Amino acid sequence: MGDGVRGEVVAAIDIGSNSLKLAVARLDASGSIEEFDWSMDTVRIGRGLDQTGELAEDRIEAALDSLSLMEARARAEGATRVLAVATEAVRRAANGEAFIARIREETGIEAEIITGDREAALSFAGMAALTDLSGQVVIGDIGGASTEVIVALDGVMQRAESQPVGSGRLADRHLRGDPPSGEELSACREEAWSIFVGSRLMPLPQGDGVRLLLAGGTGELMGDLARRKRWNVKQAEAAVQRTTRLTSGELAVKLGIQELRARVLPAGMAAALALADLTQPRSIEAARSGIRTGLFMEVFGVDRVSGRVKSGLTGAAPE
Repeated sequence: MGDGVRGEVVAAIDIGSNSLKLAVARLDASGSIEEFDWSMDTVRIGRGLDQTGELAEDRIEAALDSLSLMEARARAEGATRVLAVATEAVRRAANGEAFIARIREETGIEAEIITGDREAALSFAGMAALTDLSGQVVIGDIGGASTEVIVALDGVMQRAESQPVGSGRLADRHLRGDPPSGEELSACREEAWSIFVGSRLMPLPQGDGVRLLLAGGTGELMGDLARRKRWNVKQAEAAVQRTTRLTSGELAVKLGIQELRARVLPAGMAAALALADLTQPRSIEAARSGIRTGLFMEVFGVDRVSGRVKSGLTGAAPE
């Protein structure tokens, strides 16, 4: 745990398989964490990884350019430290460590590769500080190359596991059309289901007493397409079906996201349906991914989070 100083400013970057996400925070006068600036860029660092086993050079260069801009933005906001954690795509890539070394050398960012277990723990810690986790909850944090599935009861994590299911990975394997066909999305859903079923977490809690929380952009964007803050499985399926009628460019405009992100979103939503198949939840809800907040809690050595932390995808708010 850290030893935070009042007014200290720190930046945290989540190097995900699809997107790079920056948050900047300070320790306020009350000793709480106040996040006040955000940035996101979809570079798809994990694109093609399943085929080659390595991060593609053009994706590395795009990520380094984006990270340099994020580091400069964080410093301009007063950050004395800029931290970054890399997840599934980088930890699986044969050249992942070399990529991290380049980040440190070329940007000065304190970057590290984290395990799936640590990713789940950070995400849950940050989410618990921001979200109502009462009752029986199953959380699906769907990234580009992995999904952290967490089972919690009344705010206490019972078990968690990282699975090799992600929107980018599924899109690379199954999506050929733009827009994708219903058959392609069904293939994504079936593959995700088969991988989740093989998890040591099985069986997942199931039925009307369960809430399924979808962390990060996949959940929030599914909610936007469902036009609800809380929805059921039937409404989730209807939201996925809507993506078969919109090209990635049209979907990007509709949701206010980058086209690269829109291209893989339907596959991530199909993975969410697979989790719904296994839980048959009372409701499905979006929740903010907590990795960066979890990092801030560690660095500052506190577990209090200011009410000024924002959520959502509008403006500068975080995904």
